[in-house]
Order: sequence, then structure tokens, then C-alpha cells
Amino acid sequence: MRFLKFIIEGVVLNNFLFNQKALFENLSLLLLRLFIGGTFLGYGISKIQKFESFYLPWFTDKLGIPFPELSLSLVIFFQIVGGVAIILGLFTRVFAIPLFLIMLVAMLTVNIHNGFNTAPNFGYEINLAYMSILFILFSYNSGKFSLENILFKRD
Repeated sequence: MRFLKFIIEGVVLNNFLFNQKALFENLSLLLLRLFIGGTFLGYGISKIQKFESFYLPWFTDKLGIPFPELSLSLVIFFQIVGGVAIILGLFTRVFAIPLFLIMLVAMLTVNIHNGFNTAPNFGYEINLAYMSILFILFSYNSGKFSLENILFKRD
């Protein structure tokens, strides 16, 4: 009798878990949005705090990026505004594109020289991970647990 109860409960639990595909997909998108949006928000705030003392000279001298003040300001804008928008699930696809490009440029100018997965510095694996998440969000959009879904009835 216990064996039969175990089998029945297992089937019921499995049916519940495996019939919740849409729920798990939307929860996955929410978790990806919270992670990547929070990460970019933190990066943007860090750049504001160290704008003059670290990032501007670094953009100018070490990286040689043209128009360093404008470039850095745009990076900060997209990291902060894009990070908040992605957390909220608002215009996720729109902000995924510039954030993807920022990660691509960061990979090619900064992290590529560190190699792949090298301690103590990050290699370009972190850029690839962020770019992969942004590509997933661009492909699937915000999901049901998003402001975009509430306002525009998408997904």
C-alpha cells in the first residue's frame, strides 16, 4: 500500500512540475532580468562614483576610446536606465541591444587580454555570460512577470 501511495504521489508531483512549463519559463526570465538588471545597475552606479578619479582617465589613457566623456556617459546611462528597465521588465528588448554592445566592446578592449577564466582578474567569460543572458532576454522578451506585460498585454 505504501508503494502504491508513493507511486501515486510521485505521478501527481511530476505532473504538477512538468505541466508548469510556462510558469517556470516566466520565473526563469524574471530571475535573469533581476540578475542582469541589478548587475548593470551596480556597474553604472560604480562608474558615477568613480567617474573623474578612475573611469574617465581609464577610458582616455588606457583604452583610448574616442570621445571618452560622451562614451562613458552613454555607458553609464544605458547601464543605469537599462538596468532599471530590465529589472522592471520594461522595454527589455530595446535595452538588451546597447547593453549587449557595451559588453562586446568591454570584452574586446578590456577582458580579452585576460584570457578565458583567469584568476584573479575576470577573463572574457563574464562578458560572454552577460551577453548570453541579454540574448535570451532579447529573444524571449520580459515574460509575464513584467511591467511590459501589465501595460501592453504582451507575452
